[in-house]
Amino acid sequence: MNDRDYFAAHTYVSWQDAENVFRNAGNRKPSVDDVIAARARMRYAEADAMLALCAESSEGKDSLSGNSSG
Repeated sequence: MNDRDYFAAHTYVSWQDAENVFRNAGNRKPSVDDVIAARARMRYAEADAMLALCAESSEGKDSLSGNSSG
């Protein structure tokens, strides 16, 4: 399991939160499959944000210490 999958698996997205995305977009009766897919997309979006923040943090540390590995 890679870091992205790990973070996505440990991110909580409620059924109601995912359903609300559809309702706010005007779809009052999303299918179960639509809600499941939306939850997965939301989890991976959060995982991607975590990984981006980790990358920014480690780049900042490298530039502060003078240890650029790029």
